[in-house]
Amino acid sequence: MKKTLIFLMLLVTIQMSDAMSTMLNNQTKNGTPVYLGKNDPIFLLIKGRAITDLAMSAKRADPASEENKLKKAKMESWPEEKQNQYNDIFLKSLRDYTDQAHFDFGIFMLIFNDFGNTDQKKFVNESDFRVQWLGGNKYAAEFWDDGLAANSEANAVLWAHELAASARAKKNPDSRLVDVETIKKTYANARKAITSGKQKRYTQVMALLYTKEKDGSILFHDPGQMMHDFKF
Repeated sequence: MKKTLIFLMLLVTIQMSDAMSTMLNNQTKNGTPVYLGKNDPIFLLIKGRAITDLAMSAKRADPASEENKLKKAKMESWPEEKQNQYNDIFLKSLRDYTDQAHFDFGIFMLIFNDFGNTDQKKFVNESDFRVQWLGGNKYAAEFWDDGLAANSEANAVLWAHELAASARAKKNPDSRLVDVETIKKTYANARKAITSGKQKRYTQVMALLYTKEKDGSILFHDPGQMMHDFKF
C-alpha cells in the first residue's frame, strides 16, 4: 500500500481479520460499562454534536485536502528516521485515544478513514447512540450499528438497485440478472437471525472521547489533534 500522510499510512498496521473478529465481541476493558440515560443532560449535549464532530474530524484528516497534501510533501522531504519518529508518535497518540475511549484501534481506523464516503444520514438512522461514563469527567460517545435497521427491506431494494446500476455502468450483461427478491430474502434471513437470538443486533462501530470541563461545557477530543498541532 502506498505510504501517505495521516490515516491512510496507518492502515498498513491493521490486521483486517483481527479487527473484524474484535468488532463482533468488543466490550469495555474495565468490567460492566456505565451508560447515561437517554434524558441525561450530558447525553443530550453529546448526542447533539457527536455526528458533526465526527464529520469535521474526518474532514480535517482527509489526505486529499490541500492542507494535508502540503504536509505530506513536507514530510517526504524529511529523513526517514524523522518520518518514522513522527509515525510512532502519531500511532501512540491514536492508540492512547482509543484506549481511553475503550474501543478497538483497528475498527476505529477502518470507520474513521472512510467516513467521508459514508451516507451520514443513513449512518445516523441505522445507529444506536450511547454515551458511556468512563470515570471522572470522561465520556465516550458510541455509535452501535443496528442490524435490524441495516438489513431492512428498504435497504435490500436500494442495494439491489445499486448492484444493477453498477453492472449497467460497466456494460455488464449480468445487470439484468440482479434478482431483487433474492436480495430481499437474504436481508430478511439476516433480520430473522437477529430476532431469533442467533445473531447480535448491535455492533459497536465508533467511539469518540469527550470531557466535561470545569465550567460545565463539553469538550470534544479530536483523535487527530496531535497531527494538527504538530509543527511542520
